Amino acid sequence: MKLLRKLPLLYFLLPCSITFAQNNLLDTGTWVEGNGSVNGFNRIGTDAENVREMGIDPFGNNSVLWKAAPDAGNNNDGGWNTPYLSIDETKTYRLSVWIKKTNSNGGQTRFGFQSRDAGNTFTNLRTDGTALNSPYFFNADLPTLDKWYLLVGYVHSSSYTGNEILSGVYDPLTGDKVLDASTDFKFAPGATSIRHRTWLRGTTNTADFQFMFEPALYEINGQQPSIAQLINPDSGNPGGTSAWTTMGNDIYYATGNVAIGTNNTPNGFRVAIDGKLITEEVLVQPSGSWPDYVFKASYDLPTLGEVENHIKEKGHLINIPSAKEVEKNGIQLGEMNKLLLEKIEQLTLYVIQLKKENDHQQRTIEKLLNEYKSLEKR
Repeated sequence: MKLLRKLPLLYFLLPCSITFAQNNLLDTGTWVEGNGSVNGFNRIGTDAENVREMGIDPFGNNSVLWKAAPDAGNNNDGGWNTPYLSIDETKTYRLSVWIKKTNSNGGQTRFGFQSRDAGNTFTNLRTDGTALNSPYFFNADLPTLDKWYLLVGYVHSSSYTGNEILSGVYDPLTGDKVLDASTDFKFAPGATSIRHRTWLRGTTNTADFQFMFEPALYEINGQQPSIAQLINPDSGNPGGTSAWTTMGNDIYYATGNVAIGTNNTPNGFRVAIDGKLITEEVLVQPSGSWPDYVFKASYDLPTLGEVENHIKEKGHLINIPSAKEVEKNGIQLGEMNKLLLEKIEQLTLYVIQLKKENDHQQRTIEKLLNEYKSLEKR
């Protein structure tokens, strides 16, 4: 079934709200000025050590930054764990975050992840198969103080057998990788979820700050932004990773699926919307036969007795899904309209039958009345 929608506002909405074919699985739209945790980011350290404040981001804009502001204790000094997000262990994922350290190299900048299976057992492996509970792509000092760097880490599929190190630290001025990570990682079989982790650890110098910006998590599927685009979002679309193509006043996307308000498109569907949709008109072009077959002489119309028995036994009309089925699977507009029309056409036949029976009964009544009147005259 093809579903065509007239959405006159879509052209104006999409170019400004969607830059890449795939959305970041982390939502930093919850970042507002304040302290402690926010939705999607659970603080590491105390509320006072986790500060969100306005500052200059890596692109020279005034944005909300997450600042690790350590106290005098030698412990966790600010940052976050995200909640666990669903993943496919057969796919590779890329994590990233912008970090700037100021004042001194006290403590360690930590950037890592954790993955789990359905039983909440850790599924973190080095690419050589070594298991560990707290994997870090980076756990050291950045190359230079008072400068933004892009930290990138890769978690490969559970079947990965390579040993190339893709993870590392990038200099935004040159676009080059200036530090390699010690290793990439991969999922153990059975992995179902992952979380992003970034924080400052182990400094007692209260003048040391670590600023963090724009954490990201992407599935590597050809639709993710390139490293060059993360470093410079206005650099165009190297590598063909642009999601949308414009042609005159039209915009289209022909290579994948679209998710709005969610990060998942169910198998077999091209568009998934978690929320309400308003549109002027919906045109459905269903496949298969239309219910005019009800009017064919060969059609076996259920008797009203059969319909009544089905309702008593099943609690719904013949061929119409039950309330439980609809709650579980939803409804397909084209198929449901087809079934409803089938019922309307069946009702039409029942009405025609009843009209014939009524006409026959009326003629019988009139005949009997005439015979009665004739008897009265005798």
